[in-house]
Amino acid sequence: MSFSSRRRNYLLTPHRRDGLIEWMKEMLMHSFVLDALDTTGADTFSHFEMLIEEHRALTQCDSPQPSRLKQLVPTAGLFHTRLPLRHAFVAYNKKYALASRKHVCISFNELRHILNLAQVMAFVFSERDSPDEEQLMREENALKRWESSPSALLLTPRENEAPPPLNLDGSIQEESPIINESEAPRTMVDDNSHEKKSNVAQYRGPKLITFDGDQTLYSDGANFESNPLLASYLYMLLRHGVTIAVVTAAGYEYQAEKYELRLSGLLEYFKQRQLPAKDCARFYLFGGECNFLLNLSSDYRLHPVRERGPGGWITSTKYIPETPGNWNESSVQSLLDLAEKTMKSSLEEQNLRARIIRKKRAVGMIPKPSEQISREALDETVLRAHAELDRHAGVDLPFCAFNGGRDAWVDVGNKRVGVQVLQSYLGVLPVETLHIGDQFLNTGNDYAARDVCPCVWITCPDETTYMLKSILRLAGVSLNDVENDISPNDAVHTGESKEKGSKGINFDELERRTSMVQRMDVFTGEIVNQKQSPPPRQTLAKAKGDLTKK
Repeated sequence: MSFSSRRRNYLLTPHRRDGLIEWMKEMLMHSFVLDALDTTGADTFSHFEMLIEEHRALTQCDSPQPSRLKQLVPTAGLFHTRLPLRHAFVAYNKKYALASRKHVCISFNELRHILNLAQVMAFVFSERDSPDEEQLMREENALKRWESSPSALLLTPRENEAPPPLNLDGSIQEESPIINESEAPRTMVDDNSHEKKSNVAQYRGPKLITFDGDQTLYSDGANFESNPLLASYLYMLLRHGVTIAVVTAAGYEYQAEKYELRLSGLLEYFKQRQLPAKDCARFYLFGGECNFLLNLSSDYRLHPVRERGPGGWITSTKYIPETPGNWNESSVQSLLDLAEKTMKSSLEEQNLRARIIRKKRAVGMIPKPSEQISREALDETVLRAHAELDRHAGVDLPFCAFNGGRDAWVDVGNKRVGVQVLQSYLGVLPVETLHIGDQFLNTGNDYAARDVCPCVWITCPDETTYMLKSILRLAGVSLNDVENDISPNDAVHTGESKEKGSKGINFDELERRTSMVQRMDVFTGEIVNQKQSPPPRQTLAKAKGDLTKK
């Protein structure tokens, strides 16, 4: 069997499919075959929208009668807001001309994008059946702003590649004006400025945005180091009063420096832009899905949030049955024992070149050095863990078994609990929350968040950047503030020197970051013996020598 045939057959298995999107794709196929998508496509999305509204109404009143959507798509879950799918399709089609295609039908990913856009629109558009003229005008202007943005999911170099490419000597490859940080126009610096207040007043979007880590904010197994545009969008959201939380499976307990390493470029960006203390206080990180809560302080460092006592996050959310404050330690260890036993069995029976590690609230199967575990083997391990834990009578705690891309994990707790704790602790409603992640299949760890808030399904950090741009644009935020906030001097992410007029590379900073990445195992959080990898100084010394010769 060829690789393409094997991949195609593998993708037909239920754990690699989303029931709702597959059903929508099948329904749209009729219009495409009849070459009528241009005239009937919008009506089909109106039908989807009507079925979802009916499903929402029956779900909210706990009706025993299954909705028509539930009968058509048995896996359909909760919808926390209405989804203006017709508006989303019309805007998306106007921008990308889907209906003009003759040979390729709307794809899975395009439907995912339309659903994402509809979800973002739901935060801006009115829930009322008969919105007033002012509201209609606001919605129309929001759509025009979105439609006028560059017609590509990966943005144009002007918007998506904020600092320009550099030569080895640190010079800019393409001609670009050098703007000193002190001269760069920024309208959002002064908390007391009239423009700051008016921008905050006009922002209409989610009040709490939670993010997955790997493959959402940074590449899988990597760190957030060099993405100034994404950092600037997060910065602008914080400046507009939005609370941001990274809800990640990475569980280093309360060792804040290890989380800081994973987010080093983002935290340095906040520091460079002098993010005010009150905005820093709205940035959180939840490690181990829902086990270790940290908060950003005015020193741009992460600090553990008090667990117990007055104001403690565990104490104040104990009324929620599944939160960590109600877990029995013996039950936690029993769940981990069973998960470890299942993973060891899977490793041995599949002859995998991997090892099992155990943390305080998680068990993982990770590859041995210089080895890889196939996606099929990881999925098999995850599905075995699901089956074993689901049928075991002694497991009464929430858990999450998921394929991390290069590894497989079973965590005590999940992102449903993590997001719910944040909502309770911060006083934010589910309809005011948005979760952004990349794993919404049943072998992932983001789909549990669907139970407690609206979600957006992305596949890479570039899509996250685009979604944040869409949120800001539709929410009424001028993106000139974002673009002006980025200058070619934003070199902290690549280790360049920030001294005025300097075109050299800051080798000391680059060496520090490179050595830290080499010394930390992202799977375990352990500091690796430096002898296991060649020291970066040799490479950097060679680069310095080359520059000297030039």
